[in-house]
Amino acid sequence: MLDALGITWPLASVSGYGIYGLEIAQSFFRQGGKKLALTQAPLALALPPPLESRLAPCLALAEKFAAAIKNDPQELFRFDFPVLHGVGNDFKGFPGQDQVRGAPNIGCAAIEHLFCSPHGREVAGSYDFLVAISEFNADYLRSLNAAPVHLCHQGIDRDAFFPQAKRGLWPGRFAIFSGGKFEFRKGQDIVLAAFKRFAARYPEALLVCAWQSLSASDPAAFQAAGHIQDTPRAVAGGLDIAGWLLRQGLRSDQFIALPFTHQLLMPAVLRECDAAIFPNRCEGGTNLVAMEAAACGIPVYAAANSGQIDLIKYCGVQALTRQTPCAAPADPRLTTAGWGESDIEEIIAALTAIYHDPQGARAAMTGVAARIRDWDWHTQNTKLFAAVTPSQPFAAKIAS
Repeated sequence: MLDALGITWPLASVSGYGIYGLEIAQSFFRQGGKKLALTQAPLALALPPPLESRLAPCLALAEKFAAAIKNDPQELFRFDFPVLHGVGNDFKGFPGQDQVRGAPNIGCAAIEHLFCSPHGREVAGSYDFLVAISEFNADYLRSLNAAPVHLCHQGIDRDAFFPQAKRGLWPGRFAIFSGGKFEFRKGQDIVLAAFKRFAARYPEALLVCAWQSLSASDPAAFQAAGHIQDTPRAVAGGLDIAGWLLRQGLRSDQFIALPFTHQLLMPAVLRECDAAIFPNRCEGGTNLVAMEAAACGIPVYAAANSGQIDLIKYCGVQALTRQTPCAAPADPRLTTAGWGESDIEEIIAALTAIYHDPQGARAAMTGVAARIRDWDWHTQNTKLFAAVTPSQPFAAKIAS
């Protein structure tokens, strides 16, 4: 049993890493854990009252850790238990996490650009081992031979995301869901291009998009792809998604641009939709939003590239198979190796098939939803805890 654990990134209800950390925390207490050290203050965290009460002492201590780390960048906190650290592109982590060291130190990786500088390799080697959340990342991390690698997929909150009948909030509409913060790798430009052509044939089409982000995207990569010329502008509290969609030629009755929406509220959105499309160019993980949509029994299509291949391979999610290489950027650090450019016609064909046989499409998702929901967070995190629990030789080494 793992009695103590540290997490060095902020818990949140509206971001992938934030939800990952929150679910790890819940599973930790559920399996009997006693001491949870959070070293960053939470961001946009909404919790059910019982969980809020259970996490309150940890969150209060997190505020103190965060303040101490910010006030003295030279201070180092050492723990005698496992500590999880976030690992992004070129092994960049969250601010302040290099001031926290555990026994062991575990890097939890979500890497999209398969590039590693000498400094990145040095950081990778500072971890006792690395956790990958997709085979795409596991293969890359092993190729570096910097530290041992464990594959531990992310999970699903099966108490929240499950099939349920629509409430009929948009009668007569064919609602298409697209989710993920607005950035090039998420492929919102591909979604828009496909939706515009589909909606020209089927005027009842409704785009339901959860694309909010705290920062605007550089339009250059989008322009090179050729679907759009500009990106949503930053406004107070996020991006002006609605204004951008209007500039792209959609009418206000053709879309619903969701604000930042806490994960607890997403099932009610997803269950009202008839289809979900994820032509994402790359996912370091398995695409948590796509998993949640599939768990709700919505017909889901995901691009057969990067980490999303695991959902197709192991859970039966429908694949967008026509993947062409993305243009290689001038900056080698932004490599698009393993990425994919989805085909607009294939997306339209998929949506058309669902439109003409919605019951059949839903029925085909029954087995997929069950397999996705078998990847519940507690099951997946139990594997993670087994991997991070120090072995006797490691514990002896630390003690000596």
